[in-house]
Amino acid sequence: MGSKQLLRGATVLTMDETLGEIDADVLIEGDTILEVGRHLEACDAVTRDLHGSVILPGLVDAHAHLWQGAVRGVAAGCWGREYFGLVHPLSGRLRPEDMYAATLGSTVEMLLSGTTTVFDFCHATNSEDHARSSLQGLDESGIRGIFGFCFRHRPEANVEGFVTLEERRGVLQALASEWKDHSRVSLGVALNNIDHVSLDVHVAEVAAARDLGLVSSLHSNLPGQISDSAHRQLLGEDMLWVHAGCATTEELRLLHEHGGSIIVTPEVEAAAMGITSVMGRAARESVNLALGTDVPAMMNGNLFEQMRIGRALSRVDDVSFERSQNRTGARTPTCPSFDSREILQMATIDGARAVGLADQIGSITPGKKADLLVVSTEPFGLGAGTAADHVVLQATARHLTDVYVGGRLVVQNGRHQWVETPGLRRGLDEARDWVLGRSPESDWPEIDMDTRARYEAGQGKAD
Repeated sequence: MGSKQLLRGATVLTMDETLGEIDADVLIEGDTILEVGRHLEACDAVTRDLHGSVILPGLVDAHAHLWQGAVRGVAAGCWGREYFGLVHPLSGRLRPEDMYAATLGSTVEMLLSGTTTVFDFCHATNSEDHARSSLQGLDESGIRGIFGFCFRHRPEANVEGFVTLEERRGVLQALASEWKDHSRVSLGVALNNIDHVSLDVHVAEVAAARDLGLVSSLHSNLPGQISDSAHRQLLGEDMLWVHAGCATTEELRLLHEHGGSIIVTPEVEAAAMGITSVMGRAARESVNLALGTDVPAMMNGNLFEQMRIGRALSRVDDVSFERSQNRTGARTPTCPSFDSREILQMATIDGARAVGLADQIGSITPGKKADLLVVSTEPFGLGAGTAADHVVLQATARHLTDVYVGGRLVVQNGRHQWVETPGLRRGLDEARDWVLGRSPESDWPEIDMDTRARYEAGQGKAD
């Protein structure tokens, strides 16, 4: 075991059902939480006085496309399916070095905003070298990352590194084996949309992920897709259903019965996709829910904002549901659907459960990895609410002082401890200019309207 650290005197929002919310100390040894309790003693530990702070588990972003860090903000004005026509054709333009820069930049932004674990759904897995560069970016940032190796066909790439599913599976298997003993970075699978492939191909892709013991994720934006998967007996706890706004009550019950999480990305869903959030309906059927930031091409990687937006949107949906039941204004056992603690669960322990890491992270529990956030309550104090109320409704990333991943202090006083901003910025600028054709060395043509219309019609499907 490594050296010991004692974090003393904070309000500890453990997200552990037994420990709850307590004023306590947290003792870390190496990368692991050793003990949580009052007045702990460890004479051989480096001690920090954190009175006036809240310690909580690191946040889990269960769905983000980190490659889009190369073109962050390019789709800020998109509405509906315009995103697919503007952004997805760009995925084939990234070089391996652009993948590294985008992944490193996106994950550093996340760490500075309190995300310590991310599932990277990488559309731009255009070759083995692209995948390796993304994995390198995850590793060097210090984040805990699951690289979602994508099975999607990318004909817009100048040279596509894969032709068949078997070729992709072979590289995925090799990478999963290489990274299996890494303390933070692992492999997952980014599945094709069910509407992009035949059901037989969907079955083969899920089987490929399960043969390797990997969690898989897919976008679900059309009716009947959960049912289609259920009919092939594919549902399970190792599948992440992203958005799922069209899911029926019966499909939500199927997920509850057979396993599987829904990942909601509140800001993108409301501001660009026009999706009515499934959060309240899924909660009423006891489906595991997690949060994602989704699209760096539109907005930032701050999960604090997604918690607050998700809470607000869920309450709008609650009002509509209550009116449909001829009820208004009164609290019921299921309305409102979420309090602050339940929203925070989505970003911590339920997010960890979704990506298959609940036995390692998501709560401040002895024996789990020391992925921790320190949130200052200065200048106004904790106030009269709970610590969960404070974190979800009062705190912002500005109040986040320190971030630990596996016991390592990755962010201190709001600064990443080893990634230098000038070099990071330079890499991102070079990647952006290459992808958008602004570099003298890149001569990409403008994306014509027919191409955009094709991608929009297919929700990102190229052909």
